[in-house]
Amino acid sequence: MKKTAEHKHVIKPGATIGVLGGGQLGRMMALAGRACGYRFITLDPTEDCPGAQVSDRQITASYDDVEGAMELAASSDVITYEFENVDAKVADILEEQSYVPQGSRLLRTTQNRIHEKSTLASFGIPVAPFRVIASAAEAGQAAEELGLPLVMKTATGGYDGKGQRVIRRIDEIAAGYEALEQSGAEIIVEQFIPFTKEISVIAARSVSGEIQTFPVAENIHRDNILHLSIVPARVEADAAGHAEKLAADIAEKLDVVGLSP
Repeated sequence: MKKTAEHKHVIKPGATIGVLGGGQLGRMMALAGRACGYRFITLDPTEDCPGAQVSDRQITASYDDVEGAMELAASSDVITYEFENVDAKVADILEEQSYVPQGSRLLRTTQNRIHEKSTLASFGIPVAPFRVIASAAEAGQAAEELGLPLVMKTATGGYDGKGQRVIRRIDEIAAGYEALEQSGAEIIVEQFIPFTKEISVIAARSVSGEIQTFPVAENIHRDNILHLSIVPARVEADAAGHAEKLAADIAEKLDVVGLSP
């Protein structure tokens, strides 16, 4: 049988998967992959990080360490990243030296809330109305336009409730802006959307464009950190179907390879 581009990059059990990032998602990836016969190398700046504890090897290096990235490329059959806060420039280099199915273009989009929201909006995907701000005064103007409460966030680097503030009163704007400004990242404010519950869908897309969605999950947070996910979500079938379609549409329009939450 003639090999297509898809067959050329089939990663069979026994192959080594290099992972940029060694957090809890990298750990879960390695545990699932090892059960299928794959080997793992983790690159992470924290020695004995969660992902490294269940990997075959760790390269202890920062995410912008080109030398460490080249070592990862030389030792891996395929490279992926476990979260979006890795260095996109390093991903660029790895694309030239190794097989990185997700690439760096998608990484650049998803690691910046401004790019991510603008891109999704351009596809007709609904996002919370937002404004990019450069001062507390501009935040106040955005509050007049979007209404209160609103959520103030750093455009990059935030996770698990970090890098964001819920603004419920006008007199909270200045302190909120001052706290986030220290990160050095761009800042946005977005309209607070009242909700009954949060649900999420993971979509998987192959290199040949096939898409499959996982069952809809209902997420419960404590102190802005995910505490519990219930699958299947306790929602009506129509709502679940709509969420699954949105997830598949986003994966296709972003040209995702791999998993897209």
